[in-house]
Amino acid sequence: MTPTANDLHCAFTVPTPLGDTHCTLRIDDNGLYFASDAALGGGVEQLRWESIKEGATAGMAGMGGRGAPDLAKWIPAQIEWLVLSRTAADQKPFMRVLPTGEEHDAIIAALQQRLGSRWIGERLPLQDAQSRMGISSREWSTFKVAGIVVAVLALLVALILLLSFLFQPVVAIPAGFVAGGWLLHKGFAGLRDGLAATNTPTAKTSSAALGLVELAGRATTNHPSVAAVTGRPSVWWDVAVHRWSDAGNNDGEWRQVAARHGGRVDVVELTDEAGCVPIWLKDADVLLATEVWESRKDSLPAPGVALLEEMGFPWPGDGRIRVSEACLEVNGSLYVIGTLDERRNVTEHVSPRGFAGVVQSVRTGEWRRSVVAAAPGPARIVVAVLIGFLDIIGKVGKGGERIKVADDSSPPEIAPTALLVWKGRTGQPFLVSNRPEQKGLATLRQRSLVFCGFGAVVLCYTLYQLVDLLLGR
Repeated sequence: MTPTANDLHCAFTVPTPLGDTHCTLRIDDNGLYFASDAALGGGVEQLRWESIKEGATAGMAGMGGRGAPDLAKWIPAQIEWLVLSRTAADQKPFMRVLPTGEEHDAIIAALQQRLGSRWIGERLPLQDAQSRMGISSREWSTFKVAGIVVAVLALLVALILLLSFLFQPVVAIPAGFVAGGWLLHKGFAGLRDGLAATNTPTAKTSSAALGLVELAGRATTNHPSVAAVTGRPSVWWDVAVHRWSDAGNNDGEWRQVAARHGGRVDVVELTDEAGCVPIWLKDADVLLATEVWESRKDSLPAPGVALLEEMGFPWPGDGRIRVSEACLEVNGSLYVIGTLDERRNVTEHVSPRGFAGVVQSVRTGEWRRSVVAAAPGPARIVVAVLIGFLDIIGKVGKGGERIKVADDSSPPEIAPTALLVWKGRTGQPFLVSNRPEQKGLATLRQRSLVFCGFGAVVLCYTLYQLVDLLLGR
């Protein structure tokens, strides 16, 4: 069929406890077509206009909101569904979460035009919409919901028992040696990189030779973002908000309640008086200076005061608040040591495998889909609910943090013979910092020594536990 001016086709993403769900919605003269890759309930649905009895959008309040700690990003402050009832009693109603912004308005306008008097309203309370449209909730009866809750609790108990087993010597001792060895390796690698950087002279972008290179200049980008606290044009920025929690004694602590970020963490350009070269940040060791402000002690810049007011954490307010911002400022200093190469020699993005693949899967949350898919059919909803419950608990105050996206980025689209700096293939150091060389390397050494110290402590304690076990004490 040839598309007409009244056809609508849009693709959007809906965050869920199991990761982002990618959806496609098309509206044309034949009807509505919807497809999604959701781990539960995904697939394709097609509705002809004559089969739709009534349509509306239904909404309800979500969780969190102004003045509350950030929750997992898939928990909105307001939820709105597109609800379509069917003319046949044996056909399930259509109910899907709507996107926001221009796509939302375009979908509503197209449905109003197609359904006419069958469109009964927008943002109706969910229960009112279901009652008016004759949609029952038999699939989610009280008995079924109670069964899911009981099953989730049972699975949670089993998970706790499994975790307690992991602390048994037969598991904890090998894990301790692995963790301690990894920490030492991480620390020694950082010290090695710092030594290599010290012995590498700083070059100009126009005269640097291919291979390991050290550059110093200014950070530039074609997509600047205004930092939320300082208001500086930045390549990227990250903000964290902590609130002091006092339990009535001297053992209070800072607890993160919110985070915001902006800008792109994939490519930055380093510019000096001799020229400009892009830096592909995949696998880079980024060391950025962080500014910190504490209420009752410091004066927060006006943009930061406005940000906290918007989030519901007024500055200074009644309690103690600490705000930190790390940003790579546009035209700010930029120090880089990495591999200079031609674009045609740079490896395209390849999904990591083995241990690296597991680490990335955990960081991005992709493991959730795999776990749910591996569960038996009837248990999938229980596993999904448990994952969502644990994610809510684990993301309190941190739902707005940036996921490390540089590892998933692709090299910049430049000419095959153009030069860029990247990680390289030979294990060379790749450091990016907005501090002068000596301060950046000093930070790297301090962090590396901390890794070595923790690694030594873990290995010594694990060795002590092994000896204690062998002696039967």
